[in-house]
Amino acid sequence: MKLSISRETLLKNLKHMQSVVEKRTSIPILSNVLLKAENNRLMTTATDNDMTVKGGAEAFVETEGATTVSAHKLYEIISKIPEGVMVNMDLKDSGGRLAITAGKAKFSLACLSPEAFPDTDTLKDGVSFSVPSAAFKKTLNKAIFAASNDETRQYLNGVYVHVTDDEEPKLRFVATDGHRLSRVEMDLPEGAKDMTATILPRKTVGELAKLCDETKEVTLRVSDKKIQCETDTITLTSKVIDGAFPDYDRVIPYGNDKEMDISRQMLMQAVDRVAILSHEKSRSIKFSVKPNNLMITANNPDQENAVEDLKVEYTADEVSIGFNAKYVSEIGRHIESDEVMFVFKDGTSPVMVKDPADPSALFVVMPMRI
Repeated sequence: MKLSISRETLLKNLKHMQSVVEKRTSIPILSNVLLKAENNRLMTTATDNDMTVKGGAEAFVETEGATTVSAHKLYEIISKIPEGVMVNMDLKDSGGRLAITAGKAKFSLACLSPEAFPDTDTLKDGVSFSVPSAAFKKTLNKAIFAASNDETRQYLNGVYVHVTDDEEPKLRFVATDGHRLSRVEMDLPEGAKDMTATILPRKTVGELAKLCDETKEVTLRVSDKKIQCETDTITLTSKVIDGAFPDYDRVIPYGNDKEMDISRQMLMQAVDRVAILSHEKSRSIKFSVKPNNLMITANNPDQENAVEDLKVEYTADEVSIGFNAKYVSEIGRHIESDEVMFVFKDGTSPVMVKDPADPSALFVVMPMRI
């Protein structure tokens, strides 16, 4: 294998490869990226056995061939080469070493046989449709922050995506860790009506969001076991989480009737200040809401405390309720409007949080005992 390729072109592909492979793995070949040169193109493939990313770019191929090298090392090398420089690759020592030259810099990387690289077939079955990249990324980001990190409940470690059964169906994204919930919708893309409901792993969601930065539209293919995302240069294929997502609609408190409107920026800043003196482990803060006033308080085992009063629009009965400050802040960061609406029932029930600028988004946060 011998070829030359633009540094910028190669770096763009490797960026996706190195973020998929694990830095520490018991299977050495899974730390590597597969490089295959043929027909004046360099094809790159990386996998962690759950997710696979394939890319292709034009190259000047003198000798066709294939090898695998460390994805992270190759990415580090190419990222530190000056812009505009051509990268030359030459497989030497009977395939045992890959020589890389760029300007006056020279590198020699150890290789593993491409024959040991796992089979990475792309998805052929399932439902296929296209979605606008910007809307897709925004929806993913508004949902994923609420997903769980608890490996014992794997079915909560991602975003549940399904088609609603409304008169005008939507594509709905839901995530929850049992303490907060995010439910976001986007218009149903043409061809997606028969899509299988699926749970996208957290890592997959992150990689999908990155792909959206590079194109105006992505093509998705969804089956009962995998999801595939295609752009002009990259194809990502991932397993989905095998499990049943809980009936999230049961925890959404549609009957809440006490509405509080407050400046988003003012709330975020106050929560951050007051939380400094909250309990280090629970991060608990207390909302005391009464007509036109919100008092946020916190205290800790050292008998330190913080209090801040804020002006709000509220006309209902008084409510005192505890929250994890982190959850309030994270929801606030995903509100697009200058205002944020809290909808209470009482001091012990889940609270709905709405974004006046985005009716498709709905958040729920569970109360804490203080």
